Amino acid sequence: MQKVLYIIAREYMTRVRKKSFIILTLLMPLLIGAFLVATVLIATNGKQETNILVKDDSNLFADKFRGLDDDNIHYDYLMNNTSLDALKKTYNEDYDILLYIPKIDLDRPNGITIYAEKELGGNIENTIEDALTEQIKNIVLLRENYNVELIDKLNQTVTIEKVINDKQQFGRSSLAGGIGYICGFLIYIFLLVYGSMVLKGVTEEKTNRIIEVLVTSVKPFQLMMGKIIGIGAVGLTQFVLWGILSFIVQFVVGLIFADQMTAMQSMQQSQASSSEVVSIMNDLSLAFKDLDIFRIIFSFIFYFIFGYFFYAAQFAAIGAAVTDDSDAQSFTFPLMIPIMISIVLMSVTLEQPFGAAAKWGSMLPFSSPIIMMSRIPFKVEWWQQIISMLILVVACIAITALAARIYRIGILIQGKKVSFKEIGKWIFMKV
Repeated sequence: MQKVLYIIAREYMTRVRKKSFIILTLLMPLLIGAFLVATVLIATNGKQETNILVKDDSNLFADKFRGLDDDNIHYDYLMNNTSLDALKKTYNEDYDILLYIPKIDLDRPNGITIYAEKELGGNIENTIEDALTEQIKNIVLLRENYNVELIDKLNQTVTIEKVINDKQQFGRSSLAGGIGYICGFLIYIFLLVYGSMVLKGVTEEKTNRIIEVLVTSVKPFQLMMGKIIGIGAVGLTQFVLWGILSFIVQFVVGLIFADQMTAMQSMQQSQASSSEVVSIMNDLSLAFKDLDIFRIIFSFIFYFIFGYFFYAAQFAAIGAAVTDDSDAQSFTFPLMIPIMISIVLMSVTLEQPFGAAAKWGSMLPFSSPIIMMSRIPFKVEWWQQIISMLILVVACIAITALAARIYRIGILIQGKKVSFKEIGKWIFMKV
């Protein structure tokens, strides 16, 4: 045990002292901070004010544009009888756009024209079209003796209450799906990045023949476990540091750009109606209260660790068996397939978290770290999760024992191309 601890400490200290580890650990939170700052500055300063002059010969839209003004678009409704030809020559002295509304047939509202010196943005064009369409619709409804207020009431969105197993559920399922997706995707990234790191570490030591010196003092199994645990500890350290540093960076950005962030939030809220904003905020608040945060954190740590062990043992076995990088790519491809299938299956799981594909995917150890983690925010039954965890633990022990039998022989093989058939023989070979 002491030798394993020594190998773990060696792997851990060697890697966390590398410049690449320090730079990447510091760079990621800084990139997040730079992204936040860029988003705030672009949202608050990137948009220019657009002034629109409205000439309305139909007299149907008087005062209808004043309520549409926001921080970036301002309307002026022309109150005199200046001709269109005269306005086309002079509007650009004070305005960016001239909106001309001729006398129109409400059943065929053609002829409305925008004059500008440059192409319009999609938002401005859509805003003007929506305002005109809404006003024409209301006028036609009144002409046909329809009650506009009653129609507006009929257009209200229906809110559905959910009662699952005689217990009322709050909030929307999209929040559970979002959290499930983030957790599953983080585990997917961790498996790929740090599994590949185990593979590279083993192949490098094998190529440099350092491993031949190491196996004279420790057993191959101890060497493999020390490397897997040491690199896993490096990954956990990096994730924890990213979380802490990202929080600090976001806090500092929030303090420095507090006014700009408040302005950005006001702009976002102005793009949606106040009732929609309140509804969304209420849904999010209720949905967060309804989530079992402690279960999600516990499950994430469990699947994070055992999912890593399950795949890292296989990466270590492949690293010990191959003799160069091209062989490593060939042997790792079959190992990558179940990981990639898992990320595809996760999208199906988020649509139907209790479907047959989701259940089977969360039980198989090849996909359970990603699939079960994406189902847990939907409150999957505990018995299903416990069975999934037991299967994963047993599979980890079995795959580690299997990988160790490959590792003990593979690390001593030099300059020889190996095949899957030969690796299969190593598993049953007595040493």
